[in-house]
Amino acid sequence: MTTAKAPYYESRFIRANTPDGDRAIWLRETLLLPAAGEPSADVWVMLFDRTGHRAVRRSFPVEAADFGTGTVRIGTTSLDGTAARGELPDTARWDLTITPSGHDEVRLLTERAYQARFPAAKTVVRDPLARFDGLLEISGATVDVDDWTGSVNHNWGTRHTPAYAFGQVCGFDNAPDTTLEIVTARAALGPVLLPGVTLFVFRHAGQEFAVRSVRGSLDSHGRYTPFSWRFGARVGERMIEGHISAAPADVIGLIYPDTHGGQKHCYNSALAQCRIQVAGKAFERTELVSDRVMFEILTDDRLPDVPLLA
Repeated sequence: MTTAKAPYYESRFIRANTPDGDRAIWLRETLLLPAAGEPSADVWVMLFDRTGHRAVRRSFPVEAADFGTGTVRIGTTSLDGTAARGELPDTARWDLTITPSGHDEVRLLTERAYQARFPAAKTVVRDPLARFDGLLEISGATVDVDDWTGSVNHNWGTRHTPAYAFGQVCGFDNAPDTTLEIVTARAALGPVLLPGVTLFVFRHAGQEFAVRSVRGSLDSHGRYTPFSWRFGARVGERMIEGHISAAPADVIGLIYPDTHGGQKHCYNSALAQCRIQVAGKAFERTELVSDRVMFEILTDDRLPDVPLLA
């Protein structure tokens, strides 16, 4: 059981793509302790497949969940840094082995921010380049997972960020060990959304280029719409400019309940595309591309061209 007090939410998730980028999986184990109302633990299983996306969500009483520091368990399902296993009767079954990459975890915020009340939402990528093998069955589809690349992730906080775009690249086509974790997040002052703040961690050619603080974000920029996002930063002699996009047909819509009541609309594609240019003394000028990108938008708005699957 968790020792956290309401309001609180926590999510442990994994995601992985086929080498050719045609399919992707996304599994989440989440805990919700609302300020008012019943707490719950949810298991989410998603398959991105251009022949037909699938998404399943199953809720459990919070007493059936154990969100310790190691393996997370909800009902008979489990998830940690080396394996994900579980079954939702008549709906989904999975048995995945996760081979750690040995790369350092990605921390998108400053150490001070992880300890502070603001921002209310925290995130860490436990492994940005893990390998996945095994089997997933969901809603009549059987997926053989053979040497897929992805990540192991952990999110938590007292409430969701009011609005954001989130992107994650676990290897580029022409730089398989290069990773990018990026967010353009909008805080709120009452009912008014503030301008976005863009934070990122980019690892390439043995170097790390990062903006992790609100002050540092004066040197970065990001602007997004469904489903196109342009971003960049210039700090000293290092520069990055990029674009992440997804076709609406490659997006799954989900409902995220929030800790303070109400709900958010989550629109996620693990089949998005990213193209970036990097330059500066730390990097040789180059263009990097990937079509195995996770791109997520959280908003209050319902987008009519994307079906809500869970």
